[in-house]
Amino acid sequence: MSKNNTKVEDNKENKTRPLEEFEKSKKEMENIMINSLLLYVKDGTIPKVKNSTHMTCYNTIYNFTDSGYGDELLNFHNSKIEEAANGCYERIKNLSGFDFIDSFIDCNNKLNSLIFSMSRIFLYISNNHLKGSEDKNNVRKYQEDNVSEFSMKIYKENFFDKLKNKIFSSLNEILIRDERNGNNEFRIKLISIMKTLQCMDYYKPRIFKISETSKNWKEEEKDTTKIKLAYQDEWFKYFESETIKYIRNKAERDIKNNSAPEYVKCELKYLDEEDERLDSYVYGGYHARIKEINYEYLIKNNAQQIVDMDTGINNMFKTKKKDELNEVYQLFSFYPECLKLIQSSFRAYIRERLLALYNDKEFSKDPKKFVPALIDLKKEMDEIVVLCFANDNDFQDQENKEFSVLMSKDHYPKQLANYADFCMRNGFKGKSEEEIEGTLNDIISIFKNINSKLVFQSETEKKMSDRLIKGLSINMNAEKMLISKLKQENGVTYVSKMNEMISDLEKNKAEYEGYKLSKSHGAPGGIKFNIQVISQSAWDINKSNMEKIEVPLFLQNCIDDFQSFYLGRHQQTKLIWCLSLSRIEIQYLYLQNKNISTSTLPQFLALYYLEQKGNLKLETIATLLGCSVKKVIYDIRGLIFNPSFNPKGTTDKGVILSNIDEKTKEFKPSTEISINRKFSVNRQKFNTLPLPQKKTADEIKASEMEEAQIIKKYQDNILQATVTRIMKSRIGQETSHVWLVGEASKQVDLFKAQPQQIKENIEKLIEKNIIKRKGASYEYIA
Repeated sequence: MSKNNTKVEDNKENKTRPLEEFEKSKKEMENIMINSLLLYVKDGTIPKVKNSTHMTCYNTIYNFTDSGYGDELLNFHNSKIEEAANGCYERIKNLSGFDFIDSFIDCNNKLNSLIFSMSRIFLYISNNHLKGSEDKNNVRKYQEDNVSEFSMKIYKENFFDKLKNKIFSSLNEILIRDERNGNNEFRIKLISIMKTLQCMDYYKPRIFKISETSKNWKEEEKDTTKIKLAYQDEWFKYFESETIKYIRNKAERDIKNNSAPEYVKCELKYLDEEDERLDSYVYGGYHARIKEINYEYLIKNNAQQIVDMDTGINNMFKTKKKDELNEVYQLFSFYPECLKLIQSSFRAYIRERLLALYNDKEFSKDPKKFVPALIDLKKEMDEIVVLCFANDNDFQDQENKEFSVLMSKDHYPKQLANYADFCMRNGFKGKSEEEIEGTLNDIISIFKNINSKLVFQSETEKKMSDRLIKGLSINMNAEKMLISKLKQENGVTYVSKMNEMISDLEKNKAEYEGYKLSKSHGAPGGIKFNIQVISQSAWDINKSNMEKIEVPLFLQNCIDDFQSFYLGRHQQTKLIWCLSLSRIEIQYLYLQNKNISTSTLPQFLALYYLEQKGNLKLETIATLLGCSVKKVIYDIRGLIFNPSFNPKGTTDKGVILSNIDEKTKEFKPSTEISINRKFSVNRQKFNTLPLPQKKTADEIKASEMEEAQIIKKYQDNILQATVTRIMKSRIGQETSHVWLVGEASKQVDLFKAQPQQIKENIEKLIEKNIIKRKGASYEYIA
């Protein structure tokens, strides 16, 4: 290059050259270089041109441009490009189909090579003649900066623009359609043509070879300020129209010929391929519209049919086809509005399964079967949300709402409380801490979905009170764990009574240790006993258990001794004795094995008086105990019919004998009883605790009405407190009835507050002069 440059410098001294020399040099340059390039464009003959030849042509242009022949050389360059472009056009204009596409790509590549080579040869014109082309008024003579831009103009006018419509139709009708049907051999050709379309839209366009199409595609696409999109927009009108036709026909054909799972698989595969296809050869600005077309015809228009088909979504739920449901979710996620159809089917499936459990009356009556079935169902639905619906929050909400709506009846919180009670009494026996916590978590998962948490609270407090006071809980850690989990869900107020029960039991341990240090050492008259002191406000004690019972002197001395000790430490306290809840161990010395029973205090007193006085009537025993005959009958039944020693329930196998009828087994005040000295039992220890009596239909109804009234009163108190708190926080603000009802409903979470119930309690607050009406609004006045 250094030698050639020296030659150029030598020639530079000659500023003017004759026209004949210019024409001769131009002809020589045409023969040795240009014609070879044109021949390559015409028939593909590879030019055998050396670098020295190229340099010779460059020097010719260099010398004659500076000698005033720049315009003539530029015109010469343009004429050769035009000749090549017109020649290519004439060769392929009558072709069609794949022949046209292949020929267009071939011509495109050859013209690219021609333009590239000519640009190198005429580089001096680009760098000097064009950039310095200004007249005396400093007005640019040429708007183009280099000969490549002239080349592209000529290329577009004489070749590309003439074939433009044919290119568009060929792309859409042949290549894109066939490529979508799986003929991937066309992809490189599509990319080449699409890249050419993009290059035509550049402010300063250039042609790309096929080998260059993968380079800098995304980088150039980002700079949208350089793209006018005129050509691509025109092509896209064809493409959009063809896409709609193709996708519509495909969707109709696929839904007709496939089952729902097959259709979903087919379209998921297609959409995946379509994404790759768009990324490969379609400008990013058009992606959204093509995807919109795909989603409309493939998903939206057929979504309901996918639900309703025999093999559709409803069937997938029933047959538990989780993989298929997941694929439907993936497909419908492209058109989120259609996910509501899956959610609707999901809710219907939950409803069907849950109602099947509830409507099996015998099954739903047993909490030991019903609640575990509920837990299993909830776990199954949770698993479906995770595995089939990608743990989608909307699906979680739909599941929880459906469970909540269906579990609005009081039956659910009551049975859940019953199941928790069973677990605490017997169900946790032999279970590890991990297993216990797992079961409690399952209980909480159902608890979250019940509407009336107030009913669960009430029932749980009653049952906890009963088992704790009777010492029937087999795991105090489990009791505390349940309270802790309920506290996390509903706050400290929700478990205040439960916490107080546990606190009372723990205080009792300290009190009893102190009692053992008293003067009697905790055993007045040599009788060892234990006392539980409980807070009346926390514990749920049946009134019948608070009925006063007269005891013999040796037991009364025990009561008096403890009462003296306790009141000495807690002078402001009043003790009420619930002797009916007492448990006592009795050893039967008259029996051969001297068996021991766990019995109630009234049972012990009945045996005590029978031993002293012989046969007695029930009304006589009631007089001696100072309680009702009904109470005595209840405890006497345990001495005769407890299944721990009398599984068949006969009248002659009890600890005592009676003259009741074997068939009716009815007790009357005049029924006479006596000790059964021939009593025998296979175990050393047994219990005579009375079993709960079945209530009559009227008693059940009366009990339910009473419970409903208590719950209603509690709900009213909560609503009034909530409304008062809301109004107090809005002093000076206008509070409409509709807003107040809505806000109160949101803030109450222990039960589902109904608008009418809220309205009634607003009226009560008005009567109490806490709030008042002010036109159509309310005002806080207390």
